[in-house]
Amino acid sequence: MKFIKKVVIVFIIMFLILPDKHVLSNNKIAKGYYDYSGKKGSNNIIMSIYLNNSKVAGLYAYKGTRKYIKLEGIIKDEKITLNELDQKGKIVGTFIGDIKMVDKINGTWSNGKTKKKFELKLVGIIYADYCKRFNLAGFSDEEVENFAISIQNYLAKNNTRALAKLIAYPVDVKIDGKIRTIKNEKEFINNFSKIFNANLKKAIMNAEPLFMFTNQYGAMLGDSGYNIWFAAVEKRDRNYHLLIHTINN
Repeated sequence: MKFIKKVVIVFIIMFLILPDKHVLSNNKIAKGYYDYSGKKGSNNIIMSIYLNNSKVAGLYAYKGTRKYIKLEGIIKDEKITLNELDQKGKIVGTFIGDIKMVDKINGTWSNGKTKKKFELKLVGIIYADYCKRFNLAGFSDEEVENFAISIQNYLAKNNTRALAKLIAYPVDVKIDGKIRTIKNEKEFINNFSKIFNANLKKAIMNAEPLFMFTNQYGAMLGDSGYNIWFAAVEKRDRNYHLLIHTINN
């Protein structure tokens, strides 16, 4: 079984650039994922949209729900229109706002019956091709996002057996202040509470799968102090699976 070596995490994010009030125009929009955080009415939301000249596509969610809603739209004359789509592709709401500068979007959301003001502030840009934001993890964006969400759901339910199956063994962890190698699912389950301690759990549960950082070692879920890394790992069946290969607890 081939495993990805554990690495020391250094947060030099090469692909994350925060612009200084960069003015948008349909001919000069840098292609990439634009990540936002803000409010829709009284609700906190997050949004990631891919800008490709005047065309826009992306996802948004109410913060903490991790249930993503599809968006499609256009930018024209410093105005952005984003249609909110249900699972069947039907328009169920529309964001219309000003996007004179990339650092913020303000406007109104409506579903034909209800109107709510929304305000979004830029938190980062990832310059990647469409649907390849998490390409370095070795799987499609949707699979990587769903894997991260599964981890969070299992943690919320303390489903240790399900989590144990998502680990690439052997894996090094810190237990009682010392580094210990966990060799299999049984050892992981027996030491679960010490591996996924309160700090690591909090960091993972507060992380936003849509905004995960990726590099050649895969995708990271958590924060700068407590996190896990996962990527495509070859198992004994000679197939590649998304597995957690590094746990920084």
